[in-house]
Amino acid sequence: MVETLFDSSELYRSVLEDLPIGVYIVDRQRRVRFWNSGAEHLVGHLAQEAMGQDGTGPLLEPCDRKGERLSGERDPLSVTLTHGHPQQFMAYFRHKDGHRIAVRVRTRAILEHNDAVKGAMVVFEEGFIFREDSSGPPMYGCLDPVTGIPSHPLTQAVLKECMAGMERTRRGFGLVRVRVLGLDEFRSKHGIQSAFPLLRTTAQTLRHSLDPEIFLGRWGEDEFILVLPSANRVATAVAADTAWSLVTKSEVRWWGDSFPVQAVAMYNVAQPGDVLEKLLNGLEPAHAAAAGRAVGAAGTGG
Repeated sequence: MVETLFDSSELYRSVLEDLPIGVYIVDRQRRVRFWNSGAEHLVGHLAQEAMGQDGTGPLLEPCDRKGERLSGERDPLSVTLTHGHPQQFMAYFRHKDGHRIAVRVRTRAILEHNDAVKGAMVVFEEGFIFREDSSGPPMYGCLDPVTGIPSHPLTQAVLKECMAGMERTRRGFGLVRVRVLGLDEFRSKHGIQSAFPLLRTTAQTLRHSLDPEIFLGRWGEDEFILVLPSANRVATAVAADTAWSLVTKSEVRWWGDSFPVQAVAMYNVAQPGDVLEKLLNGLEPAHAAAAGRAVGAAGTGG
């Protein structure tokens, strides 16, 4: 019987290779046996770097929103490889450059003729797509050249507009301030240019790990501001905790070495009648840096 185009295994391999989403296949020992161009694009690792690696190990270091590693019984891929059950979940992979990226993941078992599990296919795509609002003013010239996110002047303008809008609508908003710790020490030890990847890694982790409705902008030299459209204190606290957890599970790559990012996240909610300066000052309690975690500010918001 003459093989037709649609009988060719190369056709299906080519289709998988060119899909605009990440696809990789692991064997029973979790070793990567296939890694498509979509996976290369999303997490930065080339196929030749991924082949043979542990698909849930140091290659991606998948974790949950709290930054806790998905391993053992907490790893959905283990369920698929052990029991053959498909899984669908959110995770945070580590990009080759060191920052974290939110991904939607689906797994499906690959079965032998006797229905024994031979391996698994993992399909993933970016969970939150950071995008400029096409209905708003153009962003050209308003982005910070180091981090690629809205600059300090634009962030300041957004905050002032939020404060003015709050007085009109009587609806508050959440505010999170993320500060990178040890920037001066890192720069003095590794050189002036080393500060740039440290700040970029932090910005990219936040950019790719948070809901696109959350505004992200540059604030101080080592600070970032997140503005949530809701004044819900619990949601704001969760956003702060997520930001801190994922930033501190990121790494900076500098001259072949990896360095963990240290940061602190503080949060509050703005309510009608608040003053911006007082609100921002209320985000910096004295114990924040020592606590090393998301810290709720006292006093200025309801």
